[in-house]
Amino acid sequence: MNKEFEKIIDQLPGLLKKLTTSDKKFRNNLKGVCEKGIYVFYENDKPIYVGRTNRMKHRILEHGRKSSTHNSAPFAFSIAKKNAEESGIKINMGRKELENNLEFVKMFFKAKERVSNMHVRVIEIDDQIIQTIFEVYASLKLETEEFNDFGTH
Repeated sequence: MNKEFEKIIDQLPGLLKKLTTSDKKFRNNLKGVCEKGIYVFYENDKPIYVGRTNRMKHRILEHGRKSSTHNSAPFAFSIAKKNAEESGIKINMGRKELENNLEFVKMFFKAKERVSNMHVRVIEIDDQIIQTIFEVYASLKLETEEFNDFGTH
């Protein structure tokens, strides 16, 4: 195995412990958060979504902002899709088409509001390769696959 890759892999359990024991942050109080790294949204103390960014505060706010679209609030969009499907709303269409469906728009708005009430934990990771690998690792370890989607859009 490549020594550099092995070195990264060896860091992952420690990074996860640091992330899951970091201070809870709420959307209305993100003072002092790092710029680059990994964040996890929690609902009822359960990890529900893992993301990565190079603009932490802005990114966390985007997920729950009323004006955010499917590109800037993919977590809320996934929640809305799940809720729509469970309600019998047809969702097998493109993202832009869904955003033009009035029934779906209401669900998307509610999902963004739900996300805006969650708390987050963050960890600073400047290295883009480590960020990328750790995002997937953390998602799998924290079992957030329900809303984490690593497919391309």
